[in-house]
Amino acid sequence: MKRSGGRLVVAPNWIGDAVLSLPVLRALSRAAPGERLVVLARPGPAAIYRAEGTASEVRTTSGLLRDSLAAQRERFSEAWILPNSYRSALVAFLAAIPRRIGYATDGRRHLLTHGSDAPPRTGHQLHDYDRLLESRGIAPDAGPPRLPIRQEDVESAEGALSRAGLLTNGPLALLAPGAAFGWTKRWPPARFGKLAQALASRGFSCALAVGPGEEGLAEEVRADAPGSRLPVLGADLDPVGLAALAARAKVVIANDSGPMHLAAAVGTPVVALFGPTDPGRTGPTGVRHDVLDRYVFCSPCYLKECPYGHECMRGIEVADVVAAVERLVRRETREGLTT
Repeated sequence: MKRSGGRLVVAPNWIGDAVLSLPVLRALSRAAPGERLVVLARPGPAAIYRAEGTASEVRTTSGLLRDSLAAQRERFSEAWILPNSYRSALVAFLAAIPRRIGYATDGRRHLLTHGSDAPPRTGHQLHDYDRLLESRGIAPDAGPPRLPIRQEDVESAEGALSRAGLLTNGPLALLAPGAAFGWTKRWPPARFGKLAQALASRGFSCALAVGPGEEGLAEEVRADAPGSRLPVLGADLDPVGLAALAARAKVVIANDSGPMHLAAAVGTPVVALFGPTDPGRTGPTGVRHDVLDRYVFCSPCYLKECPYGHECMRGIEVADVVAAVERLVRRETREGLTT
């Protein structure tokens, strides 16, 4: 049976990783203009790829066997497997896609037809796929991730902000206290509550931005901001809706998380709080930002449980974050006046 061609991209599973992979899609599209480019992704990342618009089609995962059978019926000529897991390569292998390109990690070299050794994890994750692209003669895209916001998402964000009374007050500071990796990446909720109070006293309108399942975390933050009006936004939105909210903010304060990368992708300045992870690997890109970290003897550990006192995150004081916010806003204002 003759194959119809086209490329399948098996996408990363996490929101931040999906954002950082957007330049890969641009590079693949530029290398073969007009060729079908289909992305297979989990629901959250899938929303990002659809909004970004480079892919011909974005499909949501539905299980290993179903995804493999669907890909086999489509008769793709090539698969790019971006995650490093065995399972992600198995999808393309079971689909019998002739060219299966990915890094030979997690014991999966035999599943790939073109397996490359993974690059050292010393540079920024944004460039992790450069070696893979170059192995097939494709020039990497040098630009940062960019996520356009559709009009319907703009209107949805404005509606949420209006209902929260945030459209006519001072500059919006969006606080994102979550991190899907685990609690060790999170600045203590009590600090976020005190930060909201400190920023409100300086004329900012503050709101919390959380994802589905993080409502309890938002309540922890609000408990440490007594007397302050601190709306909670985002739990009912997909990642693109959350990005639309970030696009309306003057500044976003976030842990090393998906919201941090979404804010950067829509061009909003970011104050990023780092502890167990390395900002040199996963810090914000393509936008004005200020990274705060307090590396201690065990940093970066990448652990989901801290065996010590979580000193890396607790060492970041509220006053440090307030000062970083004010620096970014002053810089934005000054440069805005000179353009």
